[in-house]
Amino acid sequence: MQEEQREIPADMQEYISSPARHLPDVSLNTKNKLALTNGWFNDKWSFVYFSHGQCLPACLPILTTLRELKSGLANKDVQFLVIGIDSENETPEQLDEFLIAQRMDATSATASTEMIDQLARYFIALFLKTDFSDGSYQIEQEHHVFLVDPKGRVYATFMPPYLSSAKIKERFLKLRRFYAKTE
Repeated sequence: MQEEQREIPADMQEYISSPARHLPDVSLNTKNKLALTNGWFNDKWSFVYFSHGQCLPACLPILTTLRELKSGLANKDVQFLVIGIDSENETPEQLDEFLIAQRMDATSATASTEMIDQLARYFIALFLKTDFSDGSYQIEQEHHVFLVDPKGRVYATFMPPYLSSAKIKERFLKLRRFYAKTE
C-alpha cells in the first residue's frame, strides 16, 4: 500500500478508497471469446459488480440500481462490468444472457477461479461458495459496487444498505469533481 497524498473530505471517507488501489494484470473472458485486459479500464470510469447467474433474488435490488444508474449516466466515459464469480459452472455467454434477461446492459466477463480470486482480493469483493455432498452448491456474496477510475484503480466502493441510483450518481459526480482537483 502506498501512503495517501490527498486530503479526503469527511463526507467521502465512507466510500472512497484511500489510497486508490491499482488493479493487477487482468485477463478476463467475454462473450465470443474476446479478452478484457487492463486497457479496457483506461480513460473511462467503470462501475464493477461481482455476481453470477444464480444470484436472484438477492441481487435483484442492485441490478435494478445499476440499470437505473446506467440510464441516468448515459455517457461514453462511463462503462459497466459484471465479473462472474461462478466461472467453474458459468460461461461468459451464460452470464451475459442472465444480464440481458434482467435488462442490465453491461459487459460481462469471467476468468479462471484463480484470476477471479485475485481480483476479488484487490477489489475487496467477498463471496463464498459452499459445495454440498449431493453435487449442488450455493454462492453467498456481498453486493458492493466498485468504481474504477480512468487510471485503472479501485477508487470507491458503494456498499449496502442499498443506495438508490440517484444517491450513487450524486456521489459519483462528487467523486469526479474531487478527482479532477486532486489527480
